[in-house]
Amino acid sequence: MPKFRPEIEDLSPYKVGRQMEDVAREHGLDPDEIVKLTANEGPEGPFPGVVEAASAVLAQSNRYPDNACWDIGHALAGEEGIEFENLLFGAGSVALLAEIAVATTGPGTNIVYGWPSFVMYRFAAIWAGAATREVPLDPVHALDLDAMRQAIDENTRIVVICNPNNPTGTITPADEIEAFIDSIPEEVLVVVDEAYHEYVVDPAYRTEIPLAVSRPNVVVLRTFSKIYGLAAHRVGYAIAREDVLVELRKAQAPLTVGQVGQTAALASLGQHEELTRRRDDNTRRRHHLVGALRERDITMAESHTNFIYFELGDRYLDLVERMTGYGVLIRPMNPGWVRVTIGNDDENRRFLDSLDSALA
Repeated sequence: MPKFRPEIEDLSPYKVGRQMEDVAREHGLDPDEIVKLTANEGPEGPFPGVVEAASAVLAQSNRYPDNACWDIGHALAGEEGIEFENLLFGAGSVALLAEIAVATTGPGTNIVYGWPSFVMYRFAAIWAGAATREVPLDPVHALDLDAMRQAIDENTRIVVICNPNNPTGTITPADEIEAFIDSIPEEVLVVVDEAYHEYVVDPAYRTEIPLAVSRPNVVVLRTFSKIYGLAAHRVGYAIAREDVLVELRKAQAPLTVGQVGQTAALASLGQHEELTRRRDDNTRRRHHLVGALRERDITMAESHTNFIYFELGDRYLDLVERMTGYGVLIRPMNPGWVRVTIGNDDENRRFLDSLDSALA
């Protein structure tokens, strides 16, 4: 048996959620009737025209993809008002996060982030050999920037700001983030994870892309996996200064974004009315679910995303399992708390019905 790093041996593999076929077999359900609300996926498929565009490049599958992501990169740069050189694509924002950690950290260093937040921050640190500093959220389940600042020391190489935060759905106002960045050493890289950026409508929130292209210690991460409906294709991107990306690219394997994914992402761009429609639909459905949970006297965090983080108490695991038996999958998170992805209207009705049955 080969020897593995102790910190890797101590890890439990990331749980992506049970396959619907497994749930169907265990509970005697029709897989087509199962409602999956565990992974923050969009309830709709790709944008109009994307399937046709992506299908057309399958005939070229014998060729490697464009390593530079030239077409999607130039189109996206135009949309964001940045330069092509400010973009680095990867196999989802998780892969980019891991590559950033490998490039900037290592044994004797640490990564600071809020907690609970996206568990892959912990994985990225451990993969790179760095220590983690998980800073508890504030009483309203938002990032506590003052406490995160105090957690930074001479060995800190990365601070991750998940905004909106996953799994709580809360946001941190841009003015507070920018004041935080101004207050920490320039040697510390601030990674602003904006995976759910497109869902936010609150005016206190704004992207940190302008800061990322002007300062050497800020990187913004984005993804096509959520509102664009391309989770299966693993297309993410980092935005930063060109000189920063030159160094980060050295820690990335070549050809990480397939041509089908690049083509699908490119075909998604420029469809501003479709993006707005999906955002508005999500906002309406979120308001409906929040109101329904309040009617049931359920405590929750204030969500600005396509998911809601709410409390079920000591019975949370039992209640989640009961809902699974009814064919509705939600995700247990921290002790007593769960997260539900906002689905379409029928899926949301099924969620509320199964919750009521489980609580009865």
